Amino acid sequence: MYPLSHTLARKRNNFDLLRLFAAMAVVYCQSLLLLPDGGADPVWTAFGFDGTGSLGVYAFFLMSGILVTASFDRQRSAARFIALRIARIWPAVAGGALFAIFVVGPLFTTLPLRDYFASSATWANLDNFSTVTRYKVWLLPGVFAHNPFPDTIGQPLWTPTGVLRCYFLVLVTGVAGLLSSPGRVAVAALIGIAAFTLRVHLPDFHVGFRDFSSKPGGYSFWPEYFFILGMLLYGWRDSIRIDGWSACLLVMTFLAFRDTAGAQPLFYVAFVYGLLWLGSTPMLRRLVPRNDYSFGIYIYGFVVQQSVASIAPHLNHLVALLICAPFIFAFAYLSWHWVERPLLSWCRRRLARPHNAVHARMATDAGAN
Repeated sequence: MYPLSHTLARKRNNFDLLRLFAAMAVVYCQSLLLLPDGGADPVWTAFGFDGTGSLGVYAFFLMSGILVTASFDRQRSAARFIALRIARIWPAVAGGALFAIFVVGPLFTTLPLRDYFASSATWANLDNFSTVTRYKVWLLPGVFAHNPFPDTIGQPLWTPTGVLRCYFLVLVTGVAGLLSSPGRVAVAALIGIAAFTLRVHLPDFHVGFRDFSSKPGGYSFWPEYFFILGMLLYGWRDSIRIDGWSACLLVMTFLAFRDTAGAQPLFYVAFVYGLLWLGSTPMLRRLVPRNDYSFGIYIYGFVVQQSVASIAPHLNHLVALLICAPFIFAFAYLSWHWVERPLLSWCRRRLARPHNAVHARMATDAGAN
């Protein structure tokens, strides 16, 4: 048994591996939606709530809550935090938009290419700011017109919008000094819960509650609260102990009460603690990838799956998944090595330059004296 804080060093956790599996879970769920051949989601079949894809998204938000809060706490700089968050999300989304407009669109549109490129709807997809901040779905005219999601390219991109709101929560509470101790992080979490629960209606300034019956399709809970839980876990990282026996006990407790009213809350407790254990156990350390392809898989998975569904709409969803997988990983590989990592590295170098210049000047002054 060891504290969660021991896990947060990059070489001591398996979070990149978990993010990879979370992205793959979302892609699997999409295969069921795009090729509805009667296959059932195994998670939904087993538990009766949530699904493979929703659990993958919950895992993303939980790990982001931990790691993004840790990032701000290490830097204590709003400017650095904003720059790094932009560099992590925007280049990948922009690359995906260009790929959709100039590769997928011309190949699959039912319109003449002249009309396709003359349409304002085509060029509206270059507005990546709206894509990320307001969940403006990529819609290409005449593309995938006969698919279950016609004209749609980036259906899963609603999650960066939710994540961005969570980043803003970290930024505001971090600037206010609420991420530096367990008690203060608890206050930050309460602020986050209030922000995602209460709704202010203008101009009469009426305060109401979120419509809790309105959740993303296939979800039984709201991903933002997993992010807030991740913030809390980071704040209390020295007090939280992780071990496999506790994870097994929580799973057994859920199974013992799975037919009761408390089954769903017990499942989420076991799910969160199980993720923490999987993210920290040395048994998986050798499987951790050296590169983070998860966001690329998330962005390009739906595009590739829509393409295959358009070509072979009656294909079995598992067969289609096997066909899509090599292409999805290839595009994720190119996105990481050609777009995401180079721009992240450039951003980090630019941010580190003033700091290094100060130290060089201090060393020069010391030598002169």
